[in-house]
Amino acid sequence: MNPNELPPQALLMNFIVGKWISKPVYVAAELGIADLLAEGSKSIEELALASRSHAPSLYRMMRALASVGIFAETEERRFELTPMAELLKSGAMRSFALMFNSDWSDRAWERFIDSVRTGGTAFEMAHGMPVSDWLEKNPRAADVFNEANAVKAARSHRAIVDVHDFSGINTLTDVGGGLGALMAEVLSANPSMKGVVADVPSVINKTEEFIRSRGLEDRCKTVECDFFKEIPAGSDGYLMSHILHDWPDDQCEIILGNCRKAMKPESTLLVVEMIVPPGNQPSIAKLLDLEMLVTTGGRERTEKEFKILLESSGFKLSRIISTEAGVSVIEGIRE
Repeated sequence: MNPNELPPQALLMNFIVGKWISKPVYVAAELGIADLLAEGSKSIEELALASRSHAPSLYRMMRALASVGIFAETEERRFELTPMAELLKSGAMRSFALMFNSDWSDRAWERFIDSVRTGGTAFEMAHGMPVSDWLEKNPRAADVFNEANAVKAARSHRAIVDVHDFSGINTLTDVGGGLGALMAEVLSANPSMKGVVADVPSVINKTEEFIRSRGLEDRCKTVECDFFKEIPAGSDGYLMSHILHDWPDDQCEIILGNCRKAMKPESTLLVVEMIVPPGNQPSIAKLLDLEMLVTTGGRERTEKEFKILLESSGFKLSRIISTEAGVSVIEGIRE
């Protein structure tokens, strides 16, 4: 039966006890079970030995996950991968399971009610500092966070290059461009373009290494940048991918204002974000919006909200291009 065809009581119960699935998924990811099964099925005793687990308890967890299609019990007490379980391998969605179900994320979500009551950021209430500062002090969590973002970004990067025509841009600056993965995709698809990746000093050192690994060092330079203070000037295009959703409107206006100052009159602004659809339409953006409320104090936005935000920062929204990856390219020009 389709879950949406369940009686209301059963459907609501599925939501209420969601941790009965999400927590076993997290433990399977933490123990590396999918990686252990990459070469074929294994008995629960083999899995328990390799993962240093209690075999009877591990079996109960695997049996539950197999009942919803995550792993499969092929014969008694022997398991193999399923299409969903394949995604729990390292380099796929394992990092998502580790990040969103980690103890540090859980502690922030325990303060969700305080975010709803006050508008404050639950993560800061729980941990006493912004998430960016906390990750700097917790490198293992930062590695998981960065891997999850890289996996998420890879699909959207290809989709952006597929739908947007960059041919009119000679030099593109990626503001808060991280390692430069999106810039590398754009430059690879546009051989005559030059690029600038601008980010904070702690990131830029890694960016230079990544750009060299892609053989793009002759076409792409890196610049240290605090986008709340100043953005490198003079490019034909300015790109911000998943930057604005980290911040409330007043902070976004500062970032966009600095971007406008850096732009030439004919320069183009490209903002890559999810768009929240209207009404009761189901959307992952509406759920991710809650993660932003809890973790960063930012938000996902509707088309109308992006239009208002751009106009308040001196831009006109010229068009929005959707992609198959669920993100959109929001194009703005200076007014």
